Amino acid sequence: MSRGLLDAETLSEIAVPLPDIEQLQKDVLLLSPDMISAIFGHDSTVPVAAVCLQDATAVLAEARYALHEVFAHRIWYLEKSVKRNEEAATFFGRFYADDAALRLYSAWVHLTEAITLMLQIDRQKSKKYKQEKVEKYQTKKQAMLIEFLRQEEPKHPITQTVIELDNSPEWQNTMNYRNRWVHEQPPTIEGLGLVWRRRQRWKRIENKGKIQYVLGIGGGDKPEHSVDDLIGFVQPSLSKFACTLKVVLDYYVYLVNKANSVRAKCR
Repeated sequence: MSRGLLDAETLSEIAVPLPDIEQLQKDVLLLSPDMISAIFGHDSTVPVAAVCLQDATAVLAEARYALHEVFAHRIWYLEKSVKRNEEAATFFGRFYADDAALRLYSAWVHLTEAITLMLQIDRQKSKKYKQEKVEKYQTKKQAMLIEFLRQEEPKHPITQTVIELDNSPEWQNTMNYRNRWVHEQPPTIEGLGLVWRRRQRWKRIENKGKIQYVLGIGGGDKPEHSVDDLIGFVQPSLSKFACTLKVVLDYYVYLVNKANSVRAKCR
């Protein structure tokens, strides 16, 4: 183990700021793709959305566990261990916060696919909503879905909750962090020794009308984030995503129950 055992009281305190998703997990497990397929027929994509919702919920649970371990490792190495170890607290805090951000992105991909399938959105039709400018934290597919919902279903509860999530600064920071982690140099973190940004080291300065280049030796670059910064945007993002998933799941259950009632009346 990368940390020691914590007492029950401490573990309970750690759970307080984390979203309680136990009921969400129970509800999504009741969704049977086979039984739902019997309601909608052979050509419907609605039953496939149940699998996507299960995937999103499973990854959300993993992201929650990762954030739990951020707190647990920091408490262990800063408060409970025989010798205080700030470096270990930072290393493991960053490690698990990164993991939570990565998994939240994955959960969001599963959820956007679930929405597309359950609302039976024509993928070709949605392409007309292709955005010329896609925010850095979005994929083109996500941007198209959000704009499609905004234009076609502005009052739909799913539209409202998705836009609220997308507009969240904490969510944007989490998605941007994940994208840089995957596609660029991972953001640098305070407390892990010298850090270096991928940039040219010579600095261009103008002195009395003359251009000079100065090279500083040693010292590294200023870290972009602390572990507290990561917690500051990953933790609320986890809670916001859990709420978004709950809204989408509730509507899906409503959709299935409504279709089942209509089917029963037609017998």
